[in-house]
Amino acid sequence: MMRRLLLLLLTVALAVSLLPGCSNSRDIQSLAYVSAIGLDYQDGKYQAYVQVLNFSNIASSETVMLGKPVPVWIGRGVGETISGALAETNATSQSRLFWGHVKAVIVTERMMERGVYGLISSLVRDRQGRYTALFYGTRENLEEIMVQKSIFNLSPLDTMMFTAVQLNTQKAYILPMKANEAFAYLNEPGGSGMLPEIGLNRKTWHEDRESKPMFIIKGAFFFDDHELQSRMSMEQLKGMRWRDRKLDVTPLKVNSNGRAAAVLMLGRPDFKIKVRFKDGQPKYDISIKTYGYLSDLIQYESVPKLQQLAQEAIKQEVLRTYKLALANKSDCYRLQLSLYRRYPRTFNQLTKNSSFTLDEQSISSVKVKVFLRTTGKFKGNVYSEKYKP
Repeated sequence: MMRRLLLLLLTVALAVSLLPGCSNSRDIQSLAYVSAIGLDYQDGKYQAYVQVLNFSNIASSETVMLGKPVPVWIGRGVGETISGALAETNATSQSRLFWGHVKAVIVTERMMERGVYGLISSLVRDRQGRYTALFYGTRENLEEIMVQKSIFNLSPLDTMMFTAVQLNTQKAYILPMKANEAFAYLNEPGGSGMLPEIGLNRKTWHEDRESKPMFIIKGAFFFDDHELQSRMSMEQLKGMRWRDRKLDVTPLKVNSNGRAAAVLMLGRPDFKIKVRFKDGQPKYDISIKTYGYLSDLIQYESVPKLQQLAQEAIKQEVLRTYKLALANKSDCYRLQLSLYRRYPRTFNQLTKNSSFTLDEQSISSVKVKVFLRTTGKFKGNVYSEKYKP
């Protein structure tokens, strides 16, 4: 019995010794974690930038001092293809690059002018690639974008580029987009593809007397069949903020008698498109519902009057942005996508000769409903009847 037991143990030990070991595995501390990728095209070749952060410098810890400079490592590779340029950074990194933590991808305008179809294959085909990375276009120098840090010298992971936080500002018309959403619209017919444009504001913030640039969304790039169609600034796209239900809050200034009357904080707009036909041509009826509260009352106005003024202001913003986009042949409200999804056969017939079929008469009506849920700490109006102008 003992002899059989010894023979069994010897057999098990021999079998274990023949199993493949973990000699090729890497400890997590020996990997270099890529947090952002930047892509450019110059001199006939692709240029890839990778941002690598030392997690020990950015982790929440009592030993990490607030305001202490956090080093950012940037790798740059050049190649005939996107994958080749990315592989060049791996060749000299000294540590194996891990791509599973990429949180942002930034593409230059030069890169977008070559089309973005190849990006889907190059960035997402790899098993480590994720669809949750935020996707941006830019006109800035990529190296300046990649080394940008947050206020108080916090790490780049605390910046808007990574957090996608919608700040309470009039500039928050365009929200950051995840790769799955960006690629989904790029693949849809009707020219509905769009990428937010990220840039740097060098005027607002200073550390003592030294100017400190900070991230800002400057506008958006529009595509038709993966080809860059146009670029529009944030001011031109002001009406687009009423299309995105994910918009938490945005301020709206309303005027009365040619002067500012109030500032309303509105958000979570419900933007709907109804498609109908007139003389064989599609017409689009837009309805918008949004809710909010009174932030500042400059002139005496009742709540119903303020709601009416806000409804007219939103309607004018929507129509102005549409006309500006029309001049660039951009479908900023994805009207043609609504036509395609509801009437695909009609859409294919109308787009045989041209993929862009919108004109000034395409939007038939814009109906807006604004509901003020509260006027803040004051009931009704700020001004009492006694001091009413």
